Amino acid sequence: MNKRNMLLWISVLGGPFVWLSSFEARFALVPWACTFDSKLALFGVAVAALIICAACGTIGWREWKVLGENEPSSDAGPLSRGTFMAIGGIVLSAACFLIVIAQMIPELMLGACQ
Repeated sequence: MNKRNMLLWISVLGGPFVWLSSFEARFALVPWACTFDSKLALFGVAVAALIICAACGTIGWREWKVLGENEPSSDAGPLSRGTFMAIGGIVLSAACFLIVIAQMIPELMLGACQ
């Protein structure tokens, strides 16, 4: 597997993987947050997830620029596949970024044990 393919796959799968990992980590940290009455660890996981989702989207954007900023087409070549994956990675990473933000809302509004 060459470097471009690896970066495209990271762009496509990175955002959803980070969102799922963040969701599970914050769920697992809730008893700790309640015990110590501190949501700092929950916010730390969320901020790390936001940074990594943004990085995955940036990788997709950069690869799309390298591939020539083309729109996806019905051609069966590697350029069309790469363009589709790059744009898909941007969209998926942006969606996962927004989901992580949405999951932070209860942490901001509620207490550590609510």
